[in-house]
Formats: sequence, structure tokens, C-alpha cells
Amino acid sequence: MAYERIEAPKGSLYHYTKKDRLDAILQDGRIRRFGDQECWFCTSLADTLRLMEMTVMQEGHSYVDKRGFLQKYPAFVPEDYIILKLEPRHQNGEWVRWNQEMPPGCPSEVLVQAEEFSLMKKGFRGNLKFYENPQVIEVAPLLEEQVPGMDMTMKL
Repeated sequence: MAYERIEAPKGSLYHYTKKDRLDAILQDGRIRRFGDQECWFCTSLADTLRLMEMTVMQEGHSYVDKRGFLQKYPAFVPEDYIILKLEPRHQNGEWVRWNQEMPPGCPSEVLVQAEEFSLMKKGFRGNLKFYENPQVIEVAPLLEEQVPGMDMTMKL
């Protein structure tokens, strides 16, 4: 898995998290890394929902955790998740993209999904500070609205 340095994103950033982490995040005023080198963001609400669709919404599907162990996604409970729309504070730090590497001979549709997955995420090396009062967006109502562009049948 190859990292690539990228320019800092401009404007608002979106970050999904479990609702039970909200108070600690707001009190701290930053998004913290959870054992990774980076914390991850998207630059649009649609990309954030798509990223969730490709990850935490994949109940029972396998993924490789940050330690390199094979895990399975637990049941997805939309009411447990929120998305923060936040404005990052000026700070020094490196922004990266994680380019998913695929083995030779992968079907073209898998390569397309891997590229999409890599391009929508922006990683900040460190803990990202943000300005007070980020917008808190509940995930459950968004999914009930069936946001255009979401492909709820996607399989990895």
C-alpha cells in the first residue's frame, strides 16, 4: 500500500465517527488518530457517505485492520454514526493519499473501485485541529433520504 503526498484540501472537511466519541472530539477540538499515522477525511458529504458504504456499511465483509489482521465488519447501526463537517485550523502537517495496491490480474471493476476508494480519502499525518462548532450530521436520516449517488448494492 503506497502513500503519496498531496496538497492540503481547501475548504470544509468531513469526518465520520461513532456518535459516542462526539463529546470527547468537541472537547478536544481535534480529530485524533486511532493507532494509525493519519486521521482520514473526505472533501464532500457524498464522498463521506460513499466511503462509509465501502467500509463500515459492509456488514460481515472482511477487511484488514491497521495491525494487518483480517477482521469482519460488525453490524452497521446508522443511529450510532455521525459525520462532522469541520473547518481545519491552520497547522503544519503532511497530507497524504493511501493508494490501494491490487495484485496483478485483478478484474477491471475491482481496480476501478480501488482507485475510487483511494482518491476520495485524504489523510492528515497527526491530529487535526479544527475551529469550534463543527456541523454535526446524523447518518440515519441521511440514509432514510436515500442520498442520490449512493450505491447500496456495492460489493467489495
